[in-house]
Amino acid sequence: MSKLTLSYQYDSSFFDPKKPRDDFGWLGARVETDRFSGNGGFWVQWQDVREFGEALSAFPITADHPIVAQWGYDMQTGDDLILRIEIVPADKRGNLAVHFEVADYALPQNRARGSFTTNYTNLAAFRADIASLMDREAEEAILVGN
Repeated sequence: MSKLTLSYQYDSSFFDPKKPRDDFGWLGARVETDRFSGNGGFWVQWQDVREFGEALSAFPITADHPIVAQWGYDMQTGDDLILRIEIVPADKRGNLAVHFEVADYALPQNRARGSFTTNYTNLAAFRADIASLMDREAEEAILVGN
């Protein structure tokens, strides 16, 4: 079984009205497949994580309109890209391919790239998990695949 697990830690100013508000928090990403695993994270605005979760409701997901979220430094290419998740059709039966790239925040040359397949049912559960994560009702959001 493969899976992508996201976690999010809001900046402490998010909960303290006396502090200047910082919309950035730590998005952790852990991915596991039968051949690869990676663990990383990056500073991400909470609004971006919510938007990514909401984008997962698209149906059908098409090759010319994949769902993509990525974060990193500057141009977000090469070693500047820290996290990337892309969801595209895998076949004509409705399966989906989840392509991922997860780099070490401090040593970005250390990274894992790969993919696994999932389906719309698992994607809907992941979308609900992200909403719960961002509402602080869950510790993590998990996308299960094969």
